[in-house]
Amino acid sequence: MRKRKKFFNKNSMPFLLLAVIHLGLFLILLKRKNRKDIWILLLSNIGFAYLFEYPILNLFHGYKYKPSILKERVFDSLLGAIFSQAVYVPITSTFLTLFNKNWKWKISFSIFYYCIEKLFLRLNIYKVYWWRPIYTLVFLNVYFYISDGFYKALSIKKRWAMVMAHYFATEVVWITLMYIFAMKHYIRFGRGYFFSWYEHFKIIPLYSLILSFIATITSSKTGVFYRILPPLSHIIIDIALVKMDILKVKIKQFFVTSSRYLLMTFISRFFYKTIYKR
Repeated sequence: MRKRKKFFNKNSMPFLLLAVIHLGLFLILLKRKNRKDIWILLLSNIGFAYLFEYPILNLFHGYKYKPSILKERVFDSLLGAIFSQAVYVPITSTFLTLFNKNWKWKISFSIFYYCIEKLFLRLNIYKVYWWRPIYTLVFLNVYFYISDGFYKALSIKKRWAMVMAHYFATEVVWITLMYIFAMKHYIRFGRGYFFSWYEHFKIIPLYSLILSFIATITSSKTGVFYRILPPLSHIIIDIALVKMDILKVKIKQFFVTSSRYLLMTFISRFFYKTIYKR
């Protein structure tokens, strides 16, 4: 019988320490800036990061994290990715944008993450395949400037920026929720009887992106029909995927997982009201 992993161990401590540092940075933001602006930009930055992570990690396996917090390796590696793409980098990017930091700050933080990546490689809690730390140094600077430009567009209420912020916020919540459902083994995607979790995580982001898109375009409309359309579309898509033997749902957990049919409607509608009435 496999022993349960300790939450605090030599692999997890660097990840958790970085999380604490970035949460401290986030608290500084909450004290000094408009909270609605913080959440909208942060969720948008996480959405950008998730989109970037999908081809690099999920499809082409450029690197692997090893925080040793969860027993199953694929979930453990993805938890490391969540730390990176939903906590460390987006919080820093949001901080730099909202405090209007110049290029020197951006370069400094890029070098900081480059050094962290090299340290994690040395500590053997992070492994690269075709990815290289120098790519992190370059792409982070691009990411920081995208955050600046996106926030400027949001500030003057550019329609495209508000739509994207709405979509990204819905997508982030949904992808994270689907990760939790998968971690609990409530749902699983893959072809045939035998398939890997790596196959699951190639499919589920696309599934979440499509459903987030449906929820986003309907939440701006009023009326019962547009509140029913997202869960109805979700049910039809799920039935089709089950019939195609791509989606597996455990009957015992059906009442838990079926909550997602209505949940996305309310989440997306909430974000629509928050973003467009700011």
